[in-house]
Amino acid sequence: NDEIEIKFVKKNGQINYNVYKVKNGRLYTDRINDTAIIKNNKIIKGPSFQFRTDNSQIINGNIEENIVFTKGTPRLQKKIKGKVLSLLTGGAGNDNYSHWLFDVLPRIALCEEVLDISKVDFFLLPSIEKKFQKETLDLLNIKKNKCLSSKAFRHITTSELIVTDHPYCITNNATNDIMNMPLWISEWLKKKYLKKEKKALKHLEKIFIDRSDSTSNTGHLRKIINESDVKNCLIKNNFKPVILGELHFQKQVEIFNNADVIVGLHGAGLANLCFCKAGTKLVELKNNTAGTQYENLAIKNGLIYKS
Repeated sequence: NDEIEIKFVKKNGQINYNVYKVKNGRLYTDRINDTAIIKNNKIIKGPSFQFRTDNSQIINGNIEENIVFTKGTPRLQKKIKGKVLSLLTGGAGNDNYSHWLFDVLPRIALCEEVLDISKVDFFLLPSIEKKFQKETLDLLNIKKNKCLSSKAFRHITTSELIVTDHPYCITNNATNDIMNMPLWISEWLKKKYLKKEKKALKHLEKIFIDRSDSTSNTGHLRKIINESDVKNCLIKNNFKPVILGELHFQKQVEIFNNADVIVGLHGAGLANLCFCKAGTKLVELKNNTAGTQYENLAIKNGLIYKS
């Protein structure tokens, strides 16, 4: 179609991505599992997605399963003049720190290869309510008046709609693919956020990630039963407890980049491992079903990993 332009991007010398530019494109999302990119009442297969659970695996299903084929687009259509870059992903991107860093923001990296980001009029985001979302966008010089939340913009048409392939869901099995995060994502995050350090942080040799603020803790989804004993033991061994949710995003980047040893429970805060220097030691506390997401992230970034 003359009104759908596809640009090709290669990362790490072997991973191929598509960036789609759709003139007068339409987008509908349920904000959790499905997003449909539509042109002339036809769905565009490549940039649309429909996540389904199959045997405990999250799979990007066949395009025929997209919700628009059964429920239509039952939301008021909002017309936007200008270029809109969609950074939408699955529902975890709405409020999860790790998914925000690895699912949402890297789409900007893909687009930087083929277009001038400064000429994008609006960025359609899963959400813009969380503190880390506002801080990371601000550090990328993406102005607040350019940010649209899918909470309010679930059904849009726009002069030009820009959408990318998923940054790491390469095989359409998100559960497996998240365990093998492409290195280029970490490299891009370092490039964008490490260079913004204004001054050297006082060296913190040993840190313990204190998750007492985590919603997973309060919901008993993921918790160290004797956390106070573990915390006290580590403090006696010169570890400094750090509650990441209380810190500005840039401070988290600096702490991880300056740490020598990190101990932490499996969780989104370990996404910050991508900011560590090579040779940093990590001890991850986790149960047997937690998977190897952060182990592989650590190893790819040259960290020394133990669990």
